[in-house]
Amino acid sequence: MAQKEHTWIPNLGAKGWGITFICICFYFFYNFWNNASNTLFGVLTGMYGWETTQMSFIVTLGGWCSLLGIIVFGVIGRKVGAKNVSIIGLIGSIIAFVILATMSNFTMFAVGTLLFYVTMVGYAVIGLGKFGSEWFPHKKGVFMGFATMGMTICGAMINPVILACAGSSAGISSLFWGLAVFCAIVIVLIAAFAKNTPEEAGAFPDNDRSITREALMAEAKAAEEYKKNSPWTIQKVLKTKETWLIGIGWGLSMLAASGVMALLVPTLASYDHDPVSIVALLASMWPMGLLGHYLIGVIDQKIGTKKTTVFVVVLQMVDFLCIAFFGGNYAVCAIAIGLLMFAISGNANVCMSMTTSVFGRADFEMAWTPIQVIYNICNFSGVTVIALITASFGPHAVMIGAALICLVSLVFIGLCSDKQIGSQIGAAKQGDGAPAVTAQ
Repeated sequence: MAQKEHTWIPNLGAKGWGITFICICFYFFYNFWNNASNTLFGVLTGMYGWETTQMSFIVTLGGWCSLLGIIVFGVIGRKVGAKNVSIIGLIGSIIAFVILATMSNFTMFAVGTLLFYVTMVGYAVIGLGKFGSEWFPHKKGVFMGFATMGMTICGAMINPVILACAGSSAGISSLFWGLAVFCAIVIVLIAAFAKNTPEEAGAFPDNDRSITREALMAEAKAAEEYKKNSPWTIQKVLKTKETWLIGIGWGLSMLAASGVMALLVPTLASYDHDPVSIVALLASMWPMGLLGHYLIGVIDQKIGTKKTTVFVVVLQMVDFLCIAFFGGNYAVCAIAIGLLMFAISGNANVCMSMTTSVFGRADFEMAWTPIQVIYNICNFSGVTVIALITASFGPHAVMIGAALICLVSLVFIGLCSDKQIGSQIGAAKQGDGAPAVTAQ
């Protein structure tokens, strides 16, 4: 029997909420170093004398190395499924955290950090994407709205935790031991409760019970047979314009967002604001981030991913321009930063959602890896691009530059069709009879 849907309280089902909770844990680690570096670098400098530029270089290198991780885990994920690829990635992160917990020199710091970046994408990119597309092919926006809350939760929690660990008798190593234990707990949860697909768990995709169990299992069988001979190879995905439009369009908007956020304090300081007050303001805005994850997910579900993305990117542009022209006014900056946190949090939702919209549940995994590589090339370039704008034109040009980058991203987003071009299995409204099995 179909259950009534509520706009503000998504009906994901008990098992679906379990998968969502696991993915929130995944996303806790997605921006871990970006969030932790604000205080962790200072602690490590005091302990070992390492320079911030040295550690920043390793973190930046880790981001680029994670692109290789996306490719490797993408291949592994297609062979072993979301559950096992996530466990493999988490085991790798445990090893990375153990290395960091026992480090005594910069080489160990570098090895642990790079290993973390390469393995983290196994669960926080590949595993999460596969779980989301399989369990929530039509509610993927709402799912991502909750899953990406892990990023903001990490941002709100991690720096106070770092300072508490550094001031304890166990020292900063207790932070990394704790993170290793966290990963181990998530592995136990996955092993005990997670299934690759809702059908395996005796549940329904999107928790939509309007389809009969018999029709659902027939559809699942048809999907498995389709995947064995899907026309969507890596070569075809790379030759498809939507792959590049999603990767570049959605990636450029995140380039502007990530670059500005990384350099927001010195940029606003150039408008004669006290850096300490800006840091305090940023620390107090995490509820706006959580609200952004949730509300943008709801909006995605109501009006579609493409329209939602346009809204988010335009909101980013407005925030950037408000600071550019009225940056000397602290009240305007406070409002703009709050809305920027809201928009950026929502921006984290939409790439996975759009990929599912375009390629469908059955062909998602083939498209997700190359799209994520293209997307993250843009994403990881954010700090460098914004730093170059600062060096070339001064800090007051940063927000204008970021707004122009968003404008360019809107061109790619506008050119990208949200029509599903992958397999049509499961694309029809559930409950309308036998599953559709055609594919373009």
